[in-house]
Amino acid sequence: MAGGLVVSTSRSGGLGAFAGCLAVLVFSFRRRLWVGISAVGSGAVLSVALWLIVAGPLNLLNNDPARSRLQLWPDALRMIAARPLTGWGEDATGLAFGRFLSADWAPGITYDRTHSGLLEIAATQGIIGFVALAWVLVTLFRGVWRHRFSDSVAPLGAACVGYTVWVIFNFDWAPATGAFWLLAGAAWSAVRAAETGSAAAPVPAAAESRRSTARSIAAVALAVAAVVLGVLPVIADARYSQGRLDLAVPLDPLQPRYRWDLGLSLGASGDPRAGVAELQRAADFGETEPQLYVDLGDAQRKLGDVAAARRAYQLALVIDPYFAPARQRLTEIGP
Repeated sequence: MAGGLVVSTSRSGGLGAFAGCLAVLVFSFRRRLWVGISAVGSGAVLSVALWLIVAGPLNLLNNDPARSRLQLWPDALRMIAARPLTGWGEDATGLAFGRFLSADWAPGITYDRTHSGLLEIAATQGIIGFVALAWVLVTLFRGVWRHRFSDSVAPLGAACVGYTVWVIFNFDWAPATGAFWLLAGAAWSAVRAAETGSAAAPVPAAAESRRSTARSIAAVALAVAAVVLGVLPVIADARYSQGRLDLAVPLDPLQPRYRWDLGLSLGASGDPRAGVAELQRAADFGETEPQLYVDLGDAQRKLGDVAAARRAYQLALVIDPYFAPARQRLTEIGP
């Protein structure tokens, strides 16, 4: 596991793993004095590690300056303030964040996330979503703390702590988020077992049979959902990597990247109108790369629709106001 963490070259991942190990240490003490000492000491150690990441040689790892997050977060707060109650909508950061960027913090990079899970929740789900998530996490960690000496509660809770520290400096994405909720569910099950005791009340045979049937039906439904939501997109991605857009698009028709490449392919093969239609579908599905809108505008210009091309270039600049190709195209077509 340590080797995998090193290979991932994730600074926030390393910091989260470090925090999880320190959480195990804090959870191991019973006396308040030692709990306080270990908590303060762990906070100090994490602060030093964070300082080394920001100011040390790891700052420029993967050509991703750690300090850029400190520059990005004030812009994220302005985005949150613009729609504080319900936010901008799930996965909408890439489409809306550009209008709040105060500078080109990383030339050549388009930000489609705020690079902080907490800010991301507030930006996309607003105060309502943020408070709801906070309530769930506070409830979970209170239960973990109260029953940290029961069975596997402490290590499961520490793993959740590690993820939480990681997500402060990074953004949620499905594989990592799924793992967190599996850990949280296991931790809460352990907490509930500690609260109620391991002995369960006897269940009548008829009731147990009904429960077994319901569980079986639910398991089959979940398996079907897993195939549709999990397996087909993976197969589609494999076909896409092989250049088989004709197979990738039907398997995952809502994936804008596939539509984007299909549109370029149709345009290059002599069917520009069909190409524009596919590029427009990619835009409608929420693609956050400004280059798509430049490609869409270029295709529309070839069809003689300058007004539509201008709108596409302007959309590219809404997503990334510092995207040079879009500015160049707008200069070419004039006012």
